[in-house]
Amino acid sequence: TVAEIVEQATAANSVHNITGALAYNGRNFCQLLEGEETAVRRLVANIIADDRHSGFKILDEKPITTRHFDSWSMQLVDRLDFSVVINAMEA
Repeated sequence: TVAEIVEQATAANSVHNITGALAYNGRNFCQLLEGEETAVRRLVANIIADDRHSGFKILDEKPITTRHFDSWSMQLVDRLDFSVVINAMEA
């Protein structure tokens, strides 16, 4: 379930000091990850290698000085659109 995904991601991300948000619209996920570049790249490689995922795309990558979701190891954003995640990417 989506709740199990968020629970597992929260535990794993907190160990690696990765923060972010996960949005799910009933069909697709949109995720924003923040953290040390090596840790985030390692996580992305793990996500890509996981056969439960398909159609994976990186929409944007950029260095940041301040985290948008600094208190969320992984937070599920309960929205039918991805505006919370997209707006954070544009900040």
